[in-house]
Amino acid sequence: MTALIKTTSLTGYAQLVRDLGGNPEDLLQQMQIEPKLLDNGNAVLPYRAMINLLELSADQLQCIDFGLRLAERQSIMILGPLAVVAQNARNVGEALIEITRFLHTYSPGVQVHLDTEIDPEHAYLIYELRLRPAPRQRQIIELSLGVMFKTLQMLYGPGFRPHSVLSRTEARLPQSRYQRFFGARTYFGQAHNALVLLPEYLSKPIDQQNSQLHDTMMDYVSNIGAANPLDIGSQVEASIRRLLPTQRCALPLIAEQLGMRERSLQRRLAEYELVFEDMVEQARRELAELYLTEASMPMAQIAGLLGYAEQSSFNRSCKRWYGVAPRERRTQLRADQQPAGRHKRG
Repeated sequence: MTALIKTTSLTGYAQLVRDLGGNPEDLLQQMQIEPKLLDNGNAVLPYRAMINLLELSADQLQCIDFGLRLAERQSIMILGPLAVVAQNARNVGEALIEITRFLHTYSPGVQVHLDTEIDPEHAYLIYELRLRPAPRQRQIIELSLGVMFKTLQMLYGPGFRPHSVLSRTEARLPQSRYQRFFGARTYFGQAHNALVLLPEYLSKPIDQQNSQLHDTMMDYVSNIGAANPLDIGSQVEASIRRLLPTQRCALPLIAEQLGMRERSLQRRLAEYELVFEDMVEQARRELAELYLTEASMPMAQIAGLLGYAEQSSFNRSCKRWYGVAPRERRTQLRADQQPAGRHKRG
């Protein structure tokens, strides 16, 4: 089933491309996206096509910070009715919980999770991409982290600054570029794509909160969510990806986090012909491909992020998946990701 996303996800795209000396209609058509579609805020397009469009645009316009530039032109309003719910929540924490709960109504390929267990001193607002097979991700990761930042800035107020920013990718821009955008240091080659927040940010009341409007829009969004529920497989997959780097990725813990008994969770997964061990294996394989494309990420670090206690275990898995050792697979992946050609701005 093709994961779709609202066309509001490309708010500001056409003008940004023009400002960089490009032709947005030509780029859109290369990705088989009808340019007029962007004029309809209620329309949807394939999430994969949108992600590939960002990468194509960055390559052809030679604009490595394209995702961040697009984020500068967007805000919480791209979420439509969900934005109204968040803006009228009692506090920032409640707003984030409601956004993450119903974000699949905006796009089932997007998952954002508020985690308060990774670090007792900080909350992590984590972005996950749920597309298989995974496309190139740098621009969508930076766009998503940027929009998350802009969302929090609107909810908290102009004084908002994250404690830090985490990215699974390697750095391609100077640290000063990220510092200028986020107002905080960005760390690369991390276990998550996330904004790290101070706990007191979550309890800050939202100015001009309207409880009646909140409840009305919450009913509306809840009805949409009920018609498009997030399936149990997606929930378990998200938990696997969060827990792999902690070395605690186990079915009993995930069942507990989902408020279920272990056998009940196994039965629910079986209804979808899913096996927990196979899901862990698949998550590791997909994440391995993402990490291996980052040339500077050490193999020992990748093994740890995938939940392996020993690098030798990762080596054996890699040979089982691809028939080659991790370093050879890295060479293959990076060769595959080289853009076919580039065109200078203007």
